[in-house]
Amino acid sequence: MSAEESDEAFVEEYRPLVVSIARKIRTRFELRADLDDLIAYGFAGLLEAKRRYDPTRGVQFNSFAYYRIRGAVIDGVRESGVLSRRAYQNLKAAEAALAIGETVGEERAADPAARGDKARAAATLRDTLTKLSTSWTLAAVGQSEEEQQGETPEAALLSREMKERVRAVVPSLPDRERQLIEGFYFQGRRFDHVAEELGISKSWASRLHHKALARLKDALGDP
Repeated sequence: MSAEESDEAFVEEYRPLVVSIARKIRTRFELRADLDDLIAYGFAGLLEAKRRYDPTRGVQFNSFAYYRIRGAVIDGVRESGVLSRRAYQNLKAAEAALAIGETVGEERAADPAARGDKARAAATLRDTLTKLSTSWTLAAVGQSEEEQQGETPEAALLSREMKERVRAVVPSLPDRERQLIEGFYFQGRRFDHVAEELGISKSWASRLHHKALARLKDALGDP
């Protein structure tokens, strides 16, 4: 069987997973994009997952592929350029959630003893939810003034105050963490593109992102 035939068979095997992810993203973000386009983005992510998967790291392929497929669909939607303000913010938060989830998954795979520990699992869940809250705040801070039009005066004031707080704290981060946060949230670049510019892998960038959110959570006084 040729490499092309092997890829075709592989795509057919995982087609249900890709279609399911594409449909959920289309519904979640109320996208008008053609479903077939989203599925095509997902297939690209699936094949990337096939190339990059390392079974020795202890992560199941389906879990590994899920993040790659979902990330590829999100990247494709972002690059289409047709998103409402709220959809864009949701999408940025979703992309950040992927990075957080991937890091948590790798940490759990690397520590088998933690898998059956309910207390540690609960603590991990709380920590993950807090980081998601911080990433949502960063996504909102990264919006332009034009994107925030339509907010109530009270909401606009809170947005400005939060922007000032966040932008005052980010420069105190270690250099690479700062560049990652600024590039992804404030400059609106793709996560993997920022990682490439920093000369690090996407996986390592996910770890730095995880650390940066923890530092920002503490600095901003998030509960």
